[in-house]
Amino acid sequence: MFRRGTLIAASSLALLAAGCDRKPTGQSVAVVNGDEISIGELNAELQQANVPQGADQKVVRAQLLQNIISRRLLAQDARKNGVDKTPEFLSRQRRLTDELLIAMNAERQNGSQKLPDQKAIDQFIAANPQAFAQRQVLALQQIAIDPPSDPKALEPLKDAHSLDAVAAALTKLNIPFTRTSGRLDTASVPPEVLKRILALPSTEPFVLPAGGKLFANVIVGREPVAMSADDMRKAALGALRKQNEDKSLNDQVKQLRSTAKIEYQPGYAPPPTGAGAPAAGAK
Repeated sequence: MFRRGTLIAASSLALLAAGCDRKPTGQSVAVVNGDEISIGELNAELQQANVPQGADQKVVRAQLLQNIISRRLLAQDARKNGVDKTPEFLSRQRRLTDELLIAMNAERQNGSQKLPDQKAIDQFIAANPQAFAQRQVLALQQIAIDPPSDPKALEPLKDAHSLDAVAAALTKLNIPFTRTSGRLDTASVPPEVLKRILALPSTEPFVLPAGGKLFANVIVGREPVAMSADDMRKAALGALRKQNEDKSLNDQVKQLRSTAKIEYQPGYAPPPTGAGAPAAGAK
């Protein structure tokens, strides 16, 4: 007579065998160790791929399917090794799921928003010349560092008024740095920030974060960016839509916070807004 544990084990083996016997039929275009890949997944992969015009769609779809299969095999191997049970994976999975839900919800809501009219577009172009008629790409000499855990450690840099002075101060502070070069599109900088940057003396460094590092920069060249009126309007439309989407998202967060029940463990609550610390969501 079979014991209960034996029956459970036998049932599990039966389910596993049933999974391995799945066949690619109907909406399933392939089966990888019992795990189906649907036509919907393949179509989504095709939509996200940057397929050149005139490419053979049959060949492209076949290659994309192989990419999905390779990805699925690697994911299965990761599960076999227990990666999907680790706290780090579960935390990152939750964040990725949240971000995907937010993005798809925003796409759904933004699809019903009214597009800015021509007057609003022209007013936006006139109000942001650094992104349109006066757009430039700035050539930069830079010093890059990893942000210190205590920002106060960089206070001596306030007296450094050239890149060489920044390098000397960092050497004195025993903070490793790298000299490099870069480019900055004025269209990517908020107008109030760009105004302060362009008002600096030519050798005065300014600091901007990028890619998890801090960069001390000095402008060493400027290259005008020519834009047609049509290009300006297209870029302005995109910027206005992004601006409206950000405002809508911020308004939604405020509304949701006003009705949500949020409880903190002692020591984790944000300080009161008027206590000298930035309000929640401030950057």
